Amino acid sequence: MASVYSTLTYWLVEHPKIANFTWTEGETLGSTVFFVSAVVSIYLSATFLLRYANNALPSLGPRILKPITALHSLVLCLLSLTMAVGCTLSLFSSHAPSGLTARFLYAMCFPVDVKPSGPLFFWAQVFYLSKILEFGDTILILLSKSIHRLSFLHVYHHATVVIMCYLGSEPARRCFRLCS
Repeated sequence: MASVYSTLTYWLVEHPKIANFTWTEGETLGSTVFFVSAVVSIYLSATFLLRYANNALPSLGPRILKPITALHSLVLCLLSLTMAVGCTLSLFSSHAPSGLTARFLYAMCFPVDVKPSGPLFFWAQVFYLSKILEFGDTILILLSKSIHRLSFLHVYHHATVVIMCYLGSEPARRCFRLCS
């Protein structure tokens, strides 16, 4: 059991790409306002166009779409499990403060003076980018011609979650620093 723990800890916390991760505006993938604006605009435009051009689209049928939908769901599920394990292990690693209360507070809200680097920020970045992968379910709904399953709330949710994840990153922290 200790071997599994140490292996997971290495690959999800101590690997150099994760342990040395630093969120840098303009350098880290998805770290600009332009990126967020472009991704959300493309999603909304594609959804709108596919919604209203639905009759002109070829019908792919359930034999093709069901395995694609299952694969999409499996990838998101495994990614979510990996993120949950990575975050949990990161909280109990040497990168987090010692003491149960300090770790709990560290997990809920970083102090303003904490640099956006290390494993928890890496997993926050993965979470943010995974929200873009979730756009795929809207496309799959449209391709299945199940328009009744697509609601305004579904599209609104996907678009705003990406924006909220971005706002929860360094720009919001910088704003808090300026206000305090």
